[in-house]
Amino acid sequence: MKRWIDFLPRSVRSRIKSWLLPYTAPTISEAWEGYARNYPAEPGQFLGDEWNDPVSRGMDAAPGEFLKRIDQEVITPFFGTLNVILEIGSGGGRFTEILLPRCNRLIASDVSPSMIKLLKQRFSNNPKIEYFLLDGYGLKPTADNSIDAVFSYSVFVHIQHWDIYNYLTEVRRVLVPGGKAIIQHANTFSELGWPHFLKDVPVSVNRHKGWGTFTPMTPEMMTELVQRAGLQVVRCITDLVKRDAITLIMKPA
Repeated sequence: MKRWIDFLPRSVRSRIKSWLLPYTAPTISEAWEGYARNYPAEPGQFLGDEWNDPVSRGMDAAPGEFLKRIDQEVITPFFGTLNVILEIGSGGGRFTEILLPRCNRLIASDVSPSMIKLLKQRFSNNPKIEYFLLDGYGLKPTADNSIDAVFSYSVFVHIQHWDIYNYLTEVRRVLVPGGKAIIQHANTFSELGWPHFLKDVPVSVNRHKGWGTFTPMTPEMMTELVQRAGLQVVRCITDLVKRDAITLIMKPA
């Protein structure tokens, strides 16, 4: 059955849909706010722990070893111990827990107010952590050249290329000269990345990007975006979490 809008000329339909898009498609913050409110954690777990399954992500590890392996093989060797770390998209705090011993001050940020509330509940007794509600447009009011390292996991797989580039330029702005960043992102043409892409096809064709779908990405394209944002790629890790990629970045001194 046709809807009323289907009887209008194509140019008029397109213009109306463009006007309505901001009201019918959720923003990134709205989507993750909905997730935080509607998908409470299982008893004895924190929100986000549901993403720690090593098998679906292509990690050769026992259940419960996912975070430990990333810490041992990526975070600790690359970051060491730093003064200030900024985490983009802290969610329920699964990586926040790991980052805290690596710094003197941790800024946990997220676009969802409910995520920030959960973080404050989880880390209520830790004086080293600060909380920052992101607006989806960048890392303001974080000062220029004020952060030693930036970390983000399970964020850049979802945001679009324009947002990825925008955040990378912001990472360059806030990092001190010689500062570091760890960014996990999709690896679409990997053995496990391609089936994930195919899974997203039916819900993506002829639509704007669904908030839970993965943004197509390759290590080569991420490297290009990193360099165009004025940063340097130190290494791209594709053999630890075989579905995805983890890019290690540095700001020129």
